[in-house]
Amino acid sequence: MARITLKVSLIAALLIFSVLSFSQVAAATGSPGPLVTTSWVAQNLQTIENASQTQIRLVEVSPGNIYASGHIPGAVHVTMGELFAPGTDHMVLDYSQMEQVLKTLGVTPNTRIVLYDEAPLYFAARFYWTLSYWNIANVSIMNGGTAAWKAEGKPLTKVVPAVKQLSYPLKYPPNTKIDALLHPDVMYGLATGKTLFLDSRPEAYYNGSKFLTNMWVRAGHIPGAVYVAAPESITKDGLLLSNADLKKIYESKGVTSDKSIITYCNTGVRAALNWFVLSQVLGYSNVKNFDGSMRQYSNDLYLPMQPSSFDVYKNFPQTPLGALKAGQDKMGAKISAVTKTSNDVALEVRGFASKQFVLGAYIIAIIAIIISVAGITKKK
Repeated sequence: MARITLKVSLIAALLIFSVLSFSQVAAATGSPGPLVTTSWVAQNLQTIENASQTQIRLVEVSPGNIYASGHIPGAVHVTMGELFAPGTDHMVLDYSQMEQVLKTLGVTPNTRIVLYDEAPLYFAARFYWTLSYWNIANVSIMNGGTAAWKAEGKPLTKVVPAVKQLSYPLKYPPNTKIDALLHPDVMYGLATGKTLFLDSRPEAYYNGSKFLTNMWVRAGHIPGAVYVAAPESITKDGLLLSNADLKKIYESKGVTSDKSIITYCNTGVRAALNWFVLSQVLGYSNVKNFDGSMRQYSNDLYLPMQPSSFDVYKNFPQTPLGALKAGQDKMGAKISAVTKTSNDVALEVRGFASKQFVLGAYIIAIIAIIISVAGITKKK
């Protein structure tokens, strides 16, 4: 009896020790979500500085000269150029390209990847979106980035960690639920009016008084789009606003959680921050980032733009007004075609479903007859 009591006591003690140990580990890592603080990173700096470990990998997303001038100890480096598919116009990495980036980071599916940049978090948010697109979930952004880290007097180094390259078992297909394509997502939104477009660019680009002539030939925004510039969600210190303040900003523009939302900007970078805030911080369930953004949309002369007045182009003589007017004349037919195609597909699906139902009924009837005949034969 005494031995049994001793064994029970030992088991109980081991269980308590395990729970306490787990709690200490959880407290150290903080069970991080999409956002971590500079304090969290500082508390885990001893782990992060160990290049051979794969528990936490800190990643600076910045131009090369920024990283070389001083970075958080233990941080590895990714440039924005590495996050776009080569030969494309700032589009998301494909499968093999993403595999290569992950390999250089030295991470596994169990690694907590923590991203930061110089602020205001555009680059980190874009990489976060890219990782999410490729089904990588253990990712966080350090709130405030390098600016907050420096402001708090925390250490920097020029030492580049010697991280061992590791093969990463990337999952396919990618998560297309967070990626808006021109066809069909944007076109469907235009045709049906069921999508809220969120412009993340500076106001001058939104209202059409300015545009990047090396990127597109038309000024303005997607018709019906609301405007929330990405920096509006950031304080002067580079930190995200409180959730309450964030909700107030978005809801004042009609950006609410019950809507289907597509964020866009020039190339899908600033828009990634709005996507991150809405989907990862505020928990909106139906938000996509338009990867091609205005660099793709505005160069399709068939698609509508606001403001639609051609007066805005007087200061931009390189804009081909003849082609632009012809394209806009044909725009209505193109949108109508999208709507008709959507309806035709719906009817075809319904017809297919009906045929499948009838076929299923026949199969069930035949099986029932076979079972009945078998039963009669068995009785005889």
